[in-house]
Amino acid sequence: MKLFAKTCAALMTCAAILGTITGCSSGSGSAATQAPATSAASSETSNQASESSSTEAAASNALEGVTVKVGCSATFVPFESIEMASNGAKTNVGMNVDLIRAIVEKNGGQVEFVDMPFKSLMAGMQSKQIDFSIGGMAPTEERKKSADFSEIYFYPRNAIVYRSQDNYPDLPSLDGKTVAYAFGTNYQQVAETIPNVKGVGIQGSPACIEEVKSGRADACIIDGAGALEFLKANEGLSMSLLDKTDDCFAIAFPKESPYYDTVNNTLKEMMENGELDEIIKAHLSEQFILD
Repeated sequence: MKLFAKTCAALMTCAAILGTITGCSSGSGSAATQAPATSAASSETSNQASESSSTEAAASNALEGVTVKVGCSATFVPFESIEMASNGAKTNVGMNVDLIRAIVEKNGGQVEFVDMPFKSLMAGMQSKQIDFSIGGMAPTEERKKSADFSEIYFYPRNAIVYRSQDNYPDLPSLDGKTVAYAFGTNYQQVAETIPNVKGVGIQGSPACIEEVKSGRADACIIDGAGALEFLKANEGLSMSLLDKTDDCFAIAFPKESPYYDTVNNTLKEMMENGELDEIIKAHLSEQFILD
């Protein structure tokens, strides 16, 4: 009887040991089965992160596949003007035009240029007629209240244009004279600093040149690069190139524009790698390149 009891106890002990071993094996097997699931979850998380990163990168380029409407004032030779082909087709040309076209196309977009008077460019952005402007606009404190501006990419030099029989070498020499300027531009501000000046605000630089040629104005103040072009096409005119000032060009955007970062970052790259300098030289000369 005692022997039987001992035998039973031994069998029960073995069964307990086997159960314990089986339980560990089962647990270990369960863990091994779960390991691939953890790996799959990690892979899925990695893929999601990769997709999220790709989406953010795509979102950072707001110009990809988009046609943007860019405002310009096409009477501003040689920065922006319209070239008429023999078949009547019109093409926007000029330094500013080439610059913005390069920026947009580098980012996979297209440009539709919208010609409007300079004084209407700010209103055009606010009313969403245009997405941004390349109209040779300076980032003044007043304009910054309603618009954002890119990096400054060009410093122009102003010029006095007059009939060749006259001579106006500088601004003080225009004291009391009738001076034409494009209405709403920085040239108006320059003219208004002249003592006793009789200002004539009209639309665009070509009209200013006509005022001088006709004798209705003694002189006009326009961009120096543009003045060189006008003298080539108009006999009997002379010019005096003024010193470089704080006047400057930047690309103007409406507040919170989705295109600001993409355009401005590409502009900075072109300033650093020399592409901007090549565009300036192609339309003007090396003396106009930023220091």
